[in-house]
Amino acid sequence: MSKRDKRTETNNDPGPLTTNPFAALAGQLSDLPPGPHPTTPSDSPPGTPNSRSASSSPPPGTPNSRSASPSPSPSSPSPSMPKFTVERTRKGGYPISLEKRPSGKVVTIIRNVSGDAEGLLKLLKKKCGAGGCLTDNAIEIQGDHRERIEAILRG
Repeated sequence: MSKRDKRTETNNDPGPLTTNPFAALAGQLSDLPPGPHPTTPSDSPPGTPNSRSASSSPPPGTPNSRSASPSPSPSSPSPSMPKFTVERTRKGGYPISLEKRPSGKVVTIIRNVSGDAEGLLKLLKKKCGAGGCLTDNAIEIQGDHRERIEAILRG
């Protein structure tokens, strides 16, 4: 007896589905309230993040009773950006270098950092997706992230 004899025929077409679980809800569609209007980035003022949370926010131009504090002005620095300075080199570039360790690991080093170096380290670790540490006036980030770090420092 071969395997062909044990197979079951599955080519029979059972036809279309006879029951639709959502058919009863189709009549109630007109009774539902309208949903929130989706906002596009062009609708919101610059510097305002688009909310993707489940709670709805009031439409633009209406007073918000939940928040009593005024929104931050666009000219003020964002709260997530730490206050730091990175002194540039004589040629005007950032002092970012790559160092190869004896174990074969590569480390990106940012020198001449002053101010909130811990905040800058936390920001760079998050943006680069890598570990890092703080030494004297330099920050070490694991891996080769020279272009990405320079773009973060410029922006």
